Amino acid sequence: MPLARELEIVPLEREMESSFLRYALSTILGRALPDARDGLKPVHRRILFAMRELGLRPNGPYRKCARVVGEVLGKFHPHGDASVYDALVRLAQPFSSACPLIDGHGNFGSVDADPPAAMRYTECRLTHLAFDALLNRADLGTADNKGLPFHGGISVDMISNFDDSDREPIVLPSRLPLLLINGATGIAVGMSTNIPPHNLGEICMAASEIVNSRISKCDSDLSQKLATIVPGPDFPTGGQLIDDGRSLATLYATGQASVTLRAKLHIEPISSKNKKVLIVATEIPYQVTKSDLVAKAAELINAKKLEGIVDLRDESDRDGMRIVFELKKDANPLGVKAALFQLTKLQVSVPANIVAVVSKPDGSSAGTVPKRLSLQAALDLWLDFRFECIRNRVAFQERNKAKRRSIVVALLAAVSMLDQVIALIRNAKNSTEAAPQISTLLGNLDQDQINAVLSLRLSALTRLESDQLQAELSVLDAELAQLRELLSNDDAVYKNILIELDELHVKYALPRRTEIIIESLDAENKVTPAVPNGLSAILVGRNGYVKRVPLAELSRQVRGGRGRALLRDGDLIDHVLTCHDHDTLLCFAETGVAYAVDAFHIPKCGRTAKGTPLAKLIPALPDGPDYANFEKRLQSIVAVSRSEDKENSFLVLLTRNGLLKKTPLAAFRELTARGLVAISLKEQDTLGWAKLCTDDDELVLATRSGNLIKFPALELRETTRQALGSRAIRLRQDDRIAAMDVLSPNQDTVLLVTRHGYGKRVLAQDFERTKRLTTGIKATSFKQPNDTLASICCCTESDDIIIATRRGLIVRQSAQGVSLQKRFSTGVVLQRNTDGEQDPVAELSILPPDLAAASSDEETLQQQEDHELVAL
Repeated sequence: MPLARELEIVPLEREMESSFLRYALSTILGRALPDARDGLKPVHRRILFAMRELGLRPNGPYRKCARVVGEVLGKFHPHGDASVYDALVRLAQPFSSACPLIDGHGNFGSVDADPPAAMRYTECRLTHLAFDALLNRADLGTADNKGLPFHGGISVDMISNFDDSDREPIVLPSRLPLLLINGATGIAVGMSTNIPPHNLGEICMAASEIVNSRISKCDSDLSQKLATIVPGPDFPTGGQLIDDGRSLATLYATGQASVTLRAKLHIEPISSKNKKVLIVATEIPYQVTKSDLVAKAAELINAKKLEGIVDLRDESDRDGMRIVFELKKDANPLGVKAALFQLTKLQVSVPANIVAVVSKPDGSSAGTVPKRLSLQAALDLWLDFRFECIRNRVAFQERNKAKRRSIVVALLAAVSMLDQVIALIRNAKNSTEAAPQISTLLGNLDQDQINAVLSLRLSALTRLESDQLQAELSVLDAELAQLRELLSNDDAVYKNILIELDELHVKYALPRRTEIIIESLDAENKVTPAVPNGLSAILVGRNGYVKRVPLAELSRQVRGGRGRALLRDGDLIDHVLTCHDHDTLLCFAETGVAYAVDAFHIPKCGRTAKGTPLAKLIPALPDGPDYANFEKRLQSIVAVSRSEDKENSFLVLLTRNGLLKKTPLAAFRELTARGLVAISLKEQDTLGWAKLCTDDDELVLATRSGNLIKFPALELRETTRQALGSRAIRLRQDDRIAAMDVLSPNQDTVLLVTRHGYGKRVLAQDFERTKRLTTGIKATSFKQPNDTLASICCCTESDDIIIATRRGLIVRQSAQGVSLQKRFSTGVVLQRNTDGEQDPVAELSILPPDLAAASSDEETLQQQEDHELVAL
């Protein structure tokens, strides 16, 4: 079989590996990543070079983009026309490129993601910047030179195109570091680049600083100087760049970091009468689509996730961008502004990654590798390339000038021996015979000099022409001296680069568009909510619903009252606590997992409303009736104020089996609704209680049988989130832990409540400090044999307390109204409970004096408004 002899058997895995590597290399070097020297990808470089060859100068007429795309496809870039046109459009969009290299005429798209018109309708030409910085005649030559092997001639080398029918430059001789000025984005195989754009003037000054350091041979503190000159990226759409002191420094030092960019907003009053204001966005982050931004904000407003906004309008026109958020009368403008940054793309994180193709020392296209660059490294690479370009250009000019000088010297020699030259030429049979004789006569001329003498016109034999040749020789000598100085003196080349940078800086530099704001973006610095920081009671039902009730609806009652119903019939209460609306609620499941929810995200509702499913706030929890039987439901909720000292505060966690641990609150800094492990648990054990404390506090644990143990929080060592707890109390047989609370230095009493509604206050000093791992001391007696301790709380006389039964009957009363008794007394009736077994006391919560006073003020204000309505 003759065909079989021509086949080569290759293992499939080896062939796939080889083919994929070739494909990956082609993608990285030939499509996705820009060149560090001119800052362009191959498709952009070919578009600009094709437009130059078509004569689309900045001061010339526009030409159809379809003509340019056809030229690029036919000569240099054999790929799809859509990809070439998209690249051309991007070079012409002022909101995509910091310094557009193409001047577009027609519809080239918009920030609303409107597509550009078809290429047969749009027109283009080169911008002045592209012509001066990339395609200048001194570096690339003229069209007459095209096709010649320019190796070592003009500034850059030329290579054959894909079908060897034409030639194109390997790289354009950029006079500016366009890699940083215009930036680039691209996704290759196994790597990507996302270089943010920068201000042209700042980059020119930074490059000049490096040039001066090379001239002076002093590069000390150069990185610090560059960071001062280039404070950060400058995006064409403006906005505000947040400098947190780390991200920008990391970006310029390593070439990779994530920077935060936000829209530019300002507050405008509508009128002084109704005190309503507008929040207006005039600049949005780079590469954010305005129409999508407005649509997403409208969805959040309709879903009531973005509160305080009554209307949203896009008033943008040809004069500029204007997105208007009209606020409610009582909304907090700063809170709404912060919520817009947090919930919409008015603030985005830009992952910057300065990766470019870097040439090896040999300069060949085959010797290129992708590399991540710092700011200084990117500028150094461009400067080395520009130095090489100038040396190549000067060498090309020096050869041409030297050649012309030799011809002028020969012509002057011929004019000085004019009679002999004329006689020699007249007596010769032809030019071939005359050439060696002229060379001998005038002194060993080369072929170019002989041809110039033989081509001498009669008009050049005059004295005037002789004087002009002498003047030209003097000019050539001066020019050659300058060119040879550039070839031999590096500092002379660097000074030439400074002149180029200064010219382009003066001609094309624009003021910075992106404002840099120094601001901390630590995880604990959350935004201020748009809602007022009111006082609320948070109720969680056994049915899996949660609601936020204004504390003003829970007015004080006398001791022994039955209470108000805050749950619908058939539901049972799991948790009750009071907090400010701006507090963060740390929710702990019995599995030891913690979740974080902002209190204001829980919809506010009335006392008898059903509430909101917990699953909407914490996705890990089941929805509706499934929550009641869920084995991982919430066991404790802690309200953390925004002003809480997170560095000196701790979370104390207690399990049902009596294991206790203390973890710094700062360890929960990254906690979100997705959850984090707060404690590791042993088998047959669950998390029961969580409290906030400091090392100055004391911990109080009580059992159902009425025993109590008190010891300093300082005795507990700090542990990590995932650590197990240590044994805290020794439980008698058939006894269980009832509650845990924290006794702060300003609290002097401990309030105890039984399941049947009896309670008392006991002086904290009556409970002696004990060591852990004891059974505790007697804290209360019971009037009924089947009664047990329900809960405890540490308080002062000025506090209010809230007692809730399992079925949702809630009593709020003053702690001062609860009699102060001894440890062995049984207490008094705090809540009249007609069915202690079926509806026992379930929760006990304290209302500190500041909250109680503010709640009373809110209640008084509400009553005044009600009276005014009745009067009307």
